[in-house]
Order: sequence, then C-alpha cells, then structure tokens
Amino acid sequence: MTRILLAVVLVAGAVAVPMPARAAPPDGWREAELPFLWPRRTLEFVEAAGPGDVWVAGAQGKVAIPQPTGGYFWTLGNPVVRRLKDGRWHEYPLDGWPGFSVLTGLSQHGGDVFVTGAPDLPYVARFDGARFRPVSLPAGVRRVEVRTGPGGTWAVAGKWHDRALLRLVGESFQKVELPAGHLLHDVVAVGPSDVWAVGRRDKGDETVPAAVHWNGKTWTSVPVPELWLSDSLYQVTVTTSGELWATDAGRSLTDAVHNLLRWTGSTWTKVTPPNGGRGTLTSDGTGRLVIAGEAYSDPSGPGTAAVFRRTGSGWETIQFPSSPETRFWDVDGAPGTSALWTVAHRDLTPVVLTNTP
Repeated sequence: MTRILLAVVLVAGAVAVPMPARAAPPDGWREAELPFLWPRRTLEFVEAAGPGDVWVAGAQGKVAIPQPTGGYFWTLGNPVVRRLKDGRWHEYPLDGWPGFSVLTGLSQHGGDVFVTGAPDLPYVARFDGARFRPVSLPAGVRRVEVRTGPGGTWAVAGKWHDRALLRLVGESFQKVELPAGHLLHDVVAVGPSDVWAVGRRDKGDETVPAAVHWNGKTWTSVPVPELWLSDSLYQVTVTTSGELWATDAGRSLTDAVHNLLRWTGSTWTKVTPPNGGRGTLTSDGTGRLVIAGEAYSDPSGPGTAAVFRRTGSGWETIQFPSSPETRFWDVDGAPGTSALWTVAHRDLTPVVLTNTP
C-alpha cells in the first residue's frame, strides 16, 4: 500500500516571509490561556458559572482518512469538555460516551451542568462534581438538546416528525405532551410552573411562528407577531434579570438574527436586532441581553467579530480586530457581573476571550 506523506520543505536561500502581527483584543479584554488540546481541535460552546468558573466544550484529534475515490473523510475526533476553575483547567470523565460520536451541546445553570452528544445515538450526561454520568432518556428519542435554567431542566428531542419535549424528573427525562399542531424548537424554564417553548404551528394550509406557556398543568398558546422572512421561532432565553427573549435564529454561528422578540409580561413585541447578530442569545450577569456576531464598518465589505450588548433601547458594539480573522462560536455572561466569556476561532485555531481581569 502506498502512503502519501505531506511535508514542508525548507528551500535553501528562501526568503522568510514575516507573519502578520496579531491584533490585540479591545480594551478591557484578554485572551485566556487554553488547556492542552490535540491538533485539529475546535471549541464551540462556553458556559460561565462565575467570573472565574467557566466551561468550554468541543472536539479534538480529528483525523483525515484518504478515500479511494479521492478526497478525505474527516473523523469526528474526541470530545473536549474542560472547566477553568481556581486558575487552572480541569478535565472530567464522560461516562458511557459512545465511540463514534460528536459533542452537540453544553448547558449550565446554578452549578448544574449537562453535555449532549451523538445525534442519532443520543447521549446526555450530568456533572456530579467529579464526572459526567449518563441521564436516562425515553426510548426512541434522538437529537436531544438540553436547556437547564432557573426553573429546572428541560430538553427538545427529535427533528421533525419525531420532535418531543422532555422534562428532567429526578434522575431521568420524561416526555411531556406537546400542544396539538405545534412543532417546537426550544424551551426555557423561568420557574417550576413558568415554562416557555417556541417554534411554529399549523394555521390552515400554512405554518406561523408560535410561543406556548406552561403553568405547571396546561399549555397555553400566546400570540406572536408576524416575522420577517420566517415562519418559525428557533430560540428562547431568559436573562439573569428575568427578561424573556426569542428569535428566529438557531444557536449556530451561521444563523442570522433577523427577528428579535421581547416578552413585556403580557405580549411578545418586536425589537430591532443588532446588524450582524448571529447564533445564541444570552445575557451578562447584570441581565442585559448579549449576542455575538459580526460588525460592519463598510456595508459592502467583510465584517469583523463583535459582541452586541443591549443598553436600554439600543446596542453597545464591542468590535474585535480581525488580524488574523476571528469569528465567534459562542458567548456567555458570568452571573452577578458584567463579565463575558467567548469561544472563537482565529484562522481555524480556537481561542477563549474574556473581559474579566
């Protein structure tokens, strides 16, 4: 069998080309030192339990396997879950991790931490202080996305026809009956008897965006304004101050926030989103909504990495120089402070950035 080796050849007499200088983060921000990770690594999720207590998750050790027909098949790599606490990184076992799988989520609230993985062979594990232990799931569910919050831990499972809503009861998840005609994409528990889920619902021959509220006994459909270029809500979150927000964007870096809604206590109302906002809705510890994305100095030119923070009726933009190119994957706020933690990729290399001292 012929093996193809890739090598870098240093040619005698070649002129060394200096690498471009790395642009410094904005004032008040710094790059946190990463734990040791194997080559071909990614960091996609961050959860801040406190200013100096932070979880990150992703993958490492991806391998390219040449294919007989040409090209390469990239393996998924090994899961990465690390915790920065007391000034150093900690690693904990993932009990029962299925072999050929990918880490798909990280959720944390009040010290309760969950990881999810393996879309078609669902894996959900809960941190017990020393390791992650699998949590029992109902038979037949797939693609589980856990959302733990101030009112408990819920999850959405499945994709389309097999979509299910789950609630953690004791040590296992149980199915919760969905409102008829609704396809729900996200859920958040504000309190034990104050749960919101969003998605879309049937309305005659069409589908329209939907929000439903659970009072501990029954679901109630709550009207949602018509959305621009969308028939569904994909994300709902509660800030640390108790404000509810929803959007038509999923939690992926590629999902642009075109529509943003705020719950006033009686109605869902439209709020103008930041231009360039993408992916996860979160908040800092003071309760202000935070969205990562890209800022555009020139509407016709490329954007640069940015964090947008809600300030009354507008948005504060924190812009990150892109030399080399930096793109955010996730952002989260530390409870009780205005501190933020982000995971990003700088020219395919993961970085962790924060405004903590």
